[in-house]
Formats: sequence, structure tokens, C-alpha cells
Amino acid sequence: MPTSFMTLFPSVLNSLEAMKIPIQTTADLTETALRCQSLGFDLMRNTQHFSCQMMKHLLPLTTHTNQRACNQLSASCQEGAESFLSLTEKHLSEHLNRFHQERLGELKFLNFFTEKLPDQDWTVEYDDSKVILDLPGLRLIDISADVKHEIQNYGVVFAPRAGHHSNIAERVALYMRDQGLTRMAVVEQKCAENIPLYIDGERHYEDFDGQVDQYRKILETLKERTGCPPHLIAICQPGPLLMSTLILNPHLGKTFGAAGAPMNTDGERGYLTDFARMVGEDYIEKLIMSLGHTISDEHEGGGRESYDGRLQVFGFYFLGMDQHLRNLMRLLTDLKQGNEEDAQRQKAFYRWYNYVHHAPAGFIRDTYKKIFVKNELIQGTLSINGKEIGVKNYPGSVPIWALGGKKDNIAPPLQATGHMGLIDSVPSRDKLTLICDGGHMALFRSTKILKGYYKKIVEFILARSDSI
Repeated sequence: MPTSFMTLFPSVLNSLEAMKIPIQTTADLTETALRCQSLGFDLMRNTQHFSCQMMKHLLPLTTHTNQRACNQLSASCQEGAESFLSLTEKHLSEHLNRFHQERLGELKFLNFFTEKLPDQDWTVEYDDSKVILDLPGLRLIDISADVKHEIQNYGVVFAPRAGHHSNIAERVALYMRDQGLTRMAVVEQKCAENIPLYIDGERHYEDFDGQVDQYRKILETLKERTGCPPHLIAICQPGPLLMSTLILNPHLGKTFGAAGAPMNTDGERGYLTDFARMVGEDYIEKLIMSLGHTISDEHEGGGRESYDGRLQVFGFYFLGMDQHLRNLMRLLTDLKQGNEEDAQRQKAFYRWYNYVHHAPAGFIRDTYKKIFVKNELIQGTLSINGKEIGVKNYPGSVPIWALGGKKDNIAPPLQATGHMGLIDSVPSRDKLTLICDGGHMALFRSTKILKGYYKKIVEFILARSDSI
């Protein structure tokens, strides 16, 4: 099963567990102190009430004061004492409650990193009848709106294989569906543990060739369903592979587009490309040899060589360390202050972020070498099943769009959009290039970017759809 990113650091997990002990003890002691304080003040109220009652009944016997005056005096004393006790208790309780809340918040923060992560899935409801295809490495799931469709084409969103569950693509898919692309499907990438090594007795390779074969089957199936080719939408990493599939099968795409994808890694310098080219092609082999692992036989993918998804997530943490530190500090502050609603949003994100999927080693090798080191699709040297293709072969009949983010440190904006100027076969009226002011994750999660940019993308696609 997919695992937590934190299991990469067992000593850290042990330290976090040890840290919980004194914090839990302090929280328990504070809770006991609050109960004792409450009992103490209740005792003082009872004593004070008894004293006032005694004064009310005994004072007329020892003085010439009438009963009415004694009653008024008793009530006044009781009211003053209650006001003093309540104010004192409130003042003391505020400090103790705040201290207690902060300790509980710290415990929740530590538990967040040590807990067993909940399984990740799509939030949109679906059952087995909605799984259109279950391929070795991918699942095609129909999430179409239950409405009368005005266009025949499916929109199909290809999620990335980047160490996380594919539901990173869900917000984009649902937004585009609700804006008019009512026939919508999503492509889920499977964890390497769930990808069989052999299919019908034949060795299955989950490299670029294997992925493109599965992409083709997905597009063929969607076209067969409606008689019209689907709109191709790549979220991050699938961009080059989906374009390659389209180049080899131009009849299977109505439009093509990619958001935050490493389409042209020569378009602009970036940390990943600079690092990959500095250390060279052999680096990935050494990395897989030293840090990869073979899936155990207890899993469906037993025997498959894989790249540990925890390392991939660790790399993403490293690239966005400043932002992650800010996010986690805000989470700790919200938990300590009892802002559960705000904390829940961060917790939901990091439960997804830390829920790790392993990647087939062949796929990681090809991505590293063919995209980040050699930029083969742009150079025209990408070989898919023995056929060499390049961006110059892009079919002129398929409109194209691209979206990049100015703050994207995974696929900088000109890497995400730099291929657009190299495609001469498509008329300018059928091209749409957008660059937003956002980072990598914002391209798929930000409400502002969805409304400001994907709305334009949907309008572009709808204008080039097959009406019913």
C-alpha cells in the first residue's frame, strides 16, 4: 500500500513520538489544574453563600437591624463576592485554558506527522461502473455531469505521476466540467505496487512506450463512446507524453493543452533541468540503484523495479522549502489557537502531499533522460515504439493551448509554454498561451487561477467542440 513520506525518517518519527510524552503530560496536568480550580471556586462560592445565609439569619438577633435590611445586606455581600470570584476565576482560567489549548495544538501537530495517513481517492463519487478502463498502469474514470450534454467530445484530464495520488487533477477537472465540458473523464496513475510485472504472460514495461500505448487506448475508447475525438488536457508531467500520443495518432484529439508541464526544458533555465544536466544521464541510474527498491511479492506489482516516491516528495519539499515552512508554521499556529477550520485545509493538503506513491523505475529513467536532460520531443529525437517524432510533427488540425506559472519552480513558465512558438502547423487563431502569477501547485488548486485562466481555456475548447 502507499505509505507516508515520514516513514523515510524513522529516527525523526521516534523523536516526534518521544516529544509527545512531556507535552501530553503537561496537557493532562493542566486539565487537572483546571478541574481543581473549578472545584476550589465552587467550594468558595458554597462557603460564601453559607456565610451570607448565616449573616442574614443571625444579624437581627445580635443587633437592632430589621430583617429586610439584613436581607439586603446579605444579598449585596453575596453579589459582590460572586462578582469577585467570577472575575478571578475567569482571569485564572483564561491563562490556563490558553496554555492547555496550546499544548493540545502541539499534540495535534505532532500527531499529524506520526499518524497513519487516510487513504486518498477522488472526492467525486464514483463506483466500478464509472471506471471505463482499468489498464496496467492507469485507470480511466468517468466523472461526467448528470445533465443533457451540448457537446459530443469528452474532456479527459491526465493526472501526473509525481509521487502523489492523482486527485491533484480533480479541481481542474471538476471546474472545467462545471464550465461546460460536461462529458469529463480523469486518468489516474497507479502506484508501482499495483502495476503487474506480467500481463497475460508477457512482460509489461511501464516506460514512455508503455505509457503512450495506454494513452492511445484511452483516447480510442473515448472516441468510440461518442464518435468524436476527446479534448486532451495534461496536468504537469503527462504533457510531453500526451503530445507524443497525439502526434502518432492525430485523429484521436480534438484539442490539446497542458498546464505546468515540462514541454520545452530548453525554454528557460530551471533548477531541475540545471541539476539534471550538471550531473548527467548516469545519475538517475545511480540513484535508482542506491535508493530504489523492488516491489515485494505481497503486492500485485511484485518484482517490479521502482523509484521510492518518498524521495520524489522529499525533492518537492526541498524545492519549495520556504513555502512549506510557512504553511506548517501557520498550521501549528492555527492548531494552538484552536482555529480548526483553517487548520483543516492545511491538514487535508499535507495528508495528500505526504501520501506517497512509488513510480516504476523505467518511467522515471525516461522522464529524467528524455525530458530533463535531452529535451527529445523538442529536439525531434524522441523515439516511441521505434518511431522518431518531435514537436515539428504536431498536427496542424488540432488547436493547442498552454498554461504556465511565473512562480513555478518545477516547470518554469517558458518551459511550460516555450513549445508554442515552435509549432508552425497550427494557425495563430487556434493557439492560446497563458502565463499566470502563481506557483506550481496554484496552477491546479487556486480558485483565482481557475476562474481567471481555466475559464478562458474552457471557452477556447468549447468554441472548437462538436455540437450535438
